[in-house]
Parts: sequence; C-alpha cells; structure tokens
Amino acid sequence: MKTRHSYHSACLILMVWIFAAMGCTPQTSSNIPVNEDSVRSHILPIGDAISYTKKFRVVRDSAYRQAPVFKNGLDLGQAEAFNRDAIAVLLNQQDASGVKAAGVRIYYGVDLRGQVRMILVPYDIHGNDIINELIGNKVVHIPGIPSASAFTGNGQTIEQGQRCPVICDSGASGLTGN
Repeated sequence: MKTRHSYHSACLILMVWIFAAMGCTPQTSSNIPVNEDSVRSHILPIGDAISYTKKFRVVRDSAYRQAPVFKNGLDLGQAEAFNRDAIAVLLNQQDASGVKAAGVRIYYGVDLRGQVRMILVPYDIHGNDIINELIGNKVVHIPGIPSASAFTGNGQTIEQGQRCPVICDSGASGLTGN
C-alpha cells in the first residue's frame, strides 16, 4: 500500500514538475502565427511581381511624359515600407466585440506635396474598418502654457511609410528595376 502511495506521489510530483517546466521554457519561435490556407490566394510568384512592378514604372513614366503636371500633382513613387511595429499595432486592434483585426486594408491618398501615400487601416472579420486610437494621447508640456494635446481625436490610421524612391531595396529582389 505504501509503495502504491509513493508511486502516485512520485507521478504527481513529476507531472507538476513537467507542467512547471513547460510554463518556464522560453519560446523558441517568435513568429506571428499564420494560417497558410488563408495566405494561398494572396501568393504572387516573384517573376509576376517583377513583371507587374516593371509595367507600373513604364505606365507611370509614360503618363508623366504625356502630362508632366501629374508628376508634381500625383507623385506615385514606387513603393512604401512600414515597419513591423506599425503593422503589429494594426493587427492588435479589436472590433467593438473584442475580436482582433482580421487584416489590414490599404487606402490610397495624396499628401500636401502631391505624393500618393498608403493609408493602412485594420478591418474586422466582416470587412469593416476598425477605427481606434492606435497609440495613447501624448500631452505636450510647454512652459507657460497649460497643456497642448498632440492628438485630439480618437481614431488613428498608419501612414508615413518610407517611400521608394528615397529608401529602396538594393535591387537584388528585382522589384525596383535597379
């Protein structure tokens, strides 16, 4: 009887130790979980991507030659890059029922300098934009002035990507035409 009790105790201790060790084990992968089936319809072979970007540059440059006014009034650039944190803050947004964003929609806009800019917005599982405050309201303290708020609304989007040309790929991918 005592042996059976010792056996059960040893098993219990072993199980507790295993669960504790599993909880303390550092994660070996920091990848964001991905459902590959939902990605498949978005996959574009690199050869096709190179062809698309080349055709875009040809059409854009031709339009600029035919109507030079568009180059300053509708500067299309080549690409726009957004860092990991900018994408993560969008994907972490929740809809009104607390469900995380299903994806990111990209709107096109034109800034004050005539540059076409990408405006990134999270959307929910129904395809509706999620408009939330993405980062906290920063209060600016200026001596002699009560306080100024850097942001007064409660809805924010992501913009100000790093534009190419200016900050571009080295050309190794073939997408920039360099």
